Amino acid sequence: MMNNHSTRWGLALALVALLGVACGGDSDEGGAANKADWDKKHAGAVKVVSDDIDRSVQALNAGQRPVVLSECTQLKDDLVDAKKAVPVPDPTVDAALRSALTATETAMNTCVEGGRVASDASIVEKAQREMKTARDTYDAAQTAIAAWK
Repeated sequence: MMNNHSTRWGLALALVALLGVACGGDSDEGGAANKADWDKKHAGAVKVVSDDIDRSVQALNAGQRPVVLSECTQLKDDLVDAKKAVPVPDPTVDAALRSALTATETAMNTCVEGGRVASDASIVEKAQREMKTARDTYDAAQTAIAAWK
């Protein structure tokens, strides 16, 4: 006869197994077979982040705290989808995009902090510098994507 403790463990294990099946993601997340496949799956998300970087920079330069927080939070959300674009089948593009995503994540974190603590100019200035780095590395990644055959 099972006691309550055993029953709970059995139910917990069944729930974990069920969630594991239900939450199992796309096994080739990121990994596309070729450029056309990768473009179809991920080019849009990569472009959205590029646009988000530009809007975040504009907000930081304008110094409007609510807009900074909004744009940088949107960047944070869109970065989740863009990260699904790696690995990229082309090693040059993969390295460039990974670098861009890392730089963008660093800038985004500082930007969100700058939006929350707008009274600290040094954080906003740091976010501006990091966004410039993100923009530069993202441009390099987009150049690598364009050159990918």
